[in-house]
Amino acid sequence: MWSSVSAIIPVYNSIKSLDELYYRLSEELEKISSKYEIILIDDGSIDKSYEKMRELREKDNRVKIIQLDGNFGQQNAIMCGFHHAQGEYIVTLDDDLQHMPEYIEKLLNKLDEGYDVVYGIAEKKQHSFYRNLGSKITNYLFNKICSKPKDIRVSSFRVIKRDVLIDIIKNDFAFVYISAITLKITKNIGNVCIKHDARKYGNSNYNFAKLLKLFVKLYVYYSNTRFTKIFISSAPQFRIKDKML
Repeated sequence: MWSSVSAIIPVYNSIKSLDELYYRLSEELEKISSKYEIILIDDGSIDKSYEKMRELREKDNRVKIIQLDGNFGQQNAIMCGFHHAQGEYIVTLDDDLQHMPEYIEKLLNKLDEGYDVVYGIAEKKQHSFYRNLGSKITNYLFNKICSKPKDIRVSSFRVIKRDVLIDIIKNDFAFVYISAITLKITKNIGNVCIKHDARKYGNSNYNFAKLLKLFVKLYVYYSNTRFTKIFISSAPQFRIKDKML
């Protein structure tokens, strides 16, 4: 078993998936660690996700909940979770059950081979056209901007060692992209092939305009081109409205 694990999930309009996510995730974490926490960060949901998060917290104090004061974006919500994580091993996964909690142990086993970070990579992604296109272009940009080894792929399903997390949270860019930050810190990264479930609830928020904005920001914030630095915002990464930790 692993000493302590923090599972971090950004939440956006996911009231339909939260119960199943909690039960599957807690069942898996029980198997792999005697000390774990589930950190749910509500990123400005307009449904009743936060009310559901409060219900889960009331029944299990290992569930830690944070409500952000607005919609800061998935990556910024994860960064908020990083600042509050106590575990030696930190897991991030999405709230829509496309990342199966049952694969966490497989990622941790790979991490024990000596890696700093391990990503779960889908053999075949069950994403929309824009999401799949975005993944391919983002991978290309990471190769160029962050000098990512071409045999390594990244995703939002990952396990990170605490010493790497400590370096990640030193980043104070308003625009957060966890994998871009990670690649600046370490290239000692492993991949594990996983099954990627189809989205069970809701629809993807990705579209061409959002992808274009993402790519421009990646270049501005994470490239080594000096002139882009004048466009970097000094806004806060996130603001917390409420929390139960």
